[in-house]
Amino acid sequence: MKKLQVTFLLFIMMIFAVGCGQANTAKEEAKKPDKIVIQAPSAPPTAPLIKLVEDKALEGSVEGGSIEFVIYQNVEEATTRVARGEADFTVLPVNVISKLYNKEADISLLNVNTWGILYLLSRDREVKSWEDLKSKDLFVGAQGASPDVITRYLLSKNGIKEDEIHISYGTSPEMLQWMIAGKADTVVLPEPLVTQGLLKAENMQIAMDYSTEWEKINGEGSKLPQTGIAVRTSFANEYPDVVEAFQNAYKEALEAVVKDPSSVSSLIEEKLEIPAAIFEKSMERTKLEFASAQEAKKDVETYLNALNEISGEMIGGKLPDEGFYYKK
Repeated sequence: MKKLQVTFLLFIMMIFAVGCGQANTAKEEAKKPDKIVIQAPSAPPTAPLIKLVEDKALEGSVEGGSIEFVIYQNVEEATTRVARGEADFTVLPVNVISKLYNKEADISLLNVNTWGILYLLSRDREVKSWEDLKSKDLFVGAQGASPDVITRYLLSKNGIKEDEIHISYGTSPEMLQWMIAGKADTVVLPEPLVTQGLLKAENMQIAMDYSTEWEKINGEGSKLPQTGIAVRTSFANEYPDVVEAFQNAYKEALEAVVKDPSSVSSLIEEKLEIPAAIFEKSMERTKLEFASAQEAKKDVETYLNALNEISGEMIGGKLPDEGFYYKK
């Protein structure tokens, strides 16, 4: 009997040793990159990234803790870096991520974080609906980009033909300056430019919130997934644990920024050159909310379908397949 007990004890110890060995092996096999490159624009969804980097939230995920954080000046610069495989995580409009994916770039949608930052502003008190825009001049930033295509989509769904309204184009910063100078009375702008416009342009008010208008057309609860973070697919395949750590850290940082914008506003002013007071005020109208690619899939598909109705080129000519949505 005693011999049986000893044998059983040895058996249990062997199982424990094997289990520990496997755990240690798995831990040893969890690879870390030498460096992580993150790129983002000077815009609201970048605020959580700045907090994440400042708090060194990913330090344990990189050999030596090397994080390169790049603030890009325009989408072309960002997409060039993506095409060259020089960025691991990139903040981009969701449709641009789709376009890159459909052109076989090494990229996947990791998460969606911005659910509407576009507003229609007007100093004309009569402008309260799409019908009120007939025969008027409308100024929109970036012809062919999402503000333009979403505007044309909303006009179309509200029964306004393009020849019933005159649309003028420029960059969003140009639209802001024209509005302040009194050269543009009805303008489509994103935050934080909306806040700057309301403060500096005489008699300017918000006439319509694009996320509200989107929900009216696409059903209650439908959200406008404008911006997300893309991950380099080959990086995600090689370092899945790092990607998961990034997701968790970004989600935590985003929720902290939304809860208390003032806690990071001085840092945002320093890093993004957005005045702290402007940033804090703009966050009242900036719809930041974290959703993984899988969680956001339904809204993303609705959004990409809508853009495809107006301009297939906006999403790369077709709806992306399942591989577009990152899945751990």
